[in-house]
Amino acid sequence: MVMTMNYGAAEAANDSETVADSFVKSLSLLEQAHRRLHDVVKDSLERNGERHLTGVQALLLYEIGEGETPASTLRARGAFAGTSLSYNMKKLQDGGYLIQTRSKADKRTVHLKLTERGLKVRDSVQALFDRQASALEPTASVRPDDLTQLNKTVSRLERFWSDQIRFQL
Repeated sequence: MVMTMNYGAAEAANDSETVADSFVKSLSLLEQAHRRLHDVVKDSLERNGERHLTGVQALLLYEIGEGETPASTLRARGAFAGTSLSYNMKKLQDGGYLIQTRSKADKRTVHLKLTERGLKVRDSVQALFDRQASALEPTASVRPDDLTQLNKTVSRLERFWSDQIRFQL
């Protein structure tokens, strides 16, 4: 009976939560999850003996991928701020993780390609993501449809914010 009353109280509290309250809570959770992702990636790298990279830098290598990627593509994806991207690209190049080359056709365009060392880090991050994906449902009770709904909602938020900027709303 106590469980039923507590459940009812929690449900009533959720019903009284406004859209503004839920929105601010969601923003905080997204930020916390993003920071925790960096921590998880950094921890995994350190366990594998890679102590020279931050989680952000490892995720940048992951995003660059196996081919050659224009730096502008990474900026367009919105995952990395411009100054942070420039700083991290320089650090990664200095560390021997990636090669930056200027386009012959347009000198303003920088192409990024991972070195063998960068590819090893990228593969390590991919292996981490694969392990975590297979553990989500049995360990954290996160089902594929939960992730589908999360992806839809986050995509809508991103589109909403893009429209706010584009149309000066």
